[in-house]
Amino acid sequence: MLDFNNFKENLEVLGEDIFSKKFLLAVSGGADSMVLSHLFQFSNLEFQVAHVNYHFRGEDSNLDQKIVEDFCRKNQIKFHLKDVSEEEKTQMKSLQNWARELRYDFFFKILEQENLDYIVTAHHLNDELETFFINLSRGSGIKGLSGIPKNENSILRPILKFTKAEIYAFAEENHIDFREDKSNEKNDYLRNKIRNQLTPKILEIFPQFLEQFGESLSYLSSVNDFYQYVIEKTFQEILTKENEEGFTLKKDILFQKPKVLIIEIIRKLGFTGIEIEKIMNAENGKFFRSSTYEISIKKKEIICKKKTK
Repeated sequence: MLDFNNFKENLEVLGEDIFSKKFLLAVSGGADSMVLSHLFQFSNLEFQVAHVNYHFRGEDSNLDQKIVEDFCRKNQIKFHLKDVSEEEKTQMKSLQNWARELRYDFFFKILEQENLDYIVTAHHLNDELETFFINLSRGSGIKGLSGIPKNENSILRPILKFTKAEIYAFAEENHIDFREDKSNEKNDYLRNKIRNQLTPKILEIFPQFLEQFGESLSYLSSVNDFYQYVIEKTFQEILTKENEEGFTLKKDILFQKPKVLIIEIIRKLGFTGIEIEKIMNAENGKFFRSSTYEISIKKKEIICKKKTK
């Protein structure tokens, strides 16, 4: 159940002396982010608000902006607006990736300009479930199946443990105004299909599924922490001749390790799927390119050179 005490407990574990920090809340106007704003306000935390108006939904987009702006004005909270121009939209290739990159660029600029400590988003347990299924369908490793990070790269997600239903219940109980994004009802994207079609079916069969899923995700996250520790320890063990241009790995030692570790080390170099298998079976003298590295296979070494833009 989401309440002010549970929220504070979840926030407290995300960083040392967290209640003395300064935050930038990403607020869309929807139930999740408006509830998040009220939780921060009630907790007397120092925060500012950022909103992005993409103008994708005509007047609805402007009404989203208005509800956020009105909340900030009423409570004397500094409001930052990214008003996306038609010219900026011409740079769009993949809508979701473009929109995400644009808003996080905006958020990080404010973070630096205002000397704030963290960006805060309103991701919740239903988002975790959708992300889990998306990553599962893409053949993700354990890192992709272990959940959205609660604290990563100066981004906090303090309500990840709470369900969408709990957020709606909190909003109703505390008379919090919010807007519904009608585009979420469309099944144009995989995430929306999972949200609107798959999740309701699962909850119909297993009503407590989300709570049990949250516990499983917590376990997977702990396993992933240990897994990443072992991967990094192995990487440092085989690392040699490091400089600004790249580094060399001890191939003979790497290939004595369990296959799963070999795969993860090669994955760190930007390779995936069949490319990893090819590298593992490559003869001396073979050359491979990823988006980040160019690697050359030698008898006892793998020479890794960073790709220049």
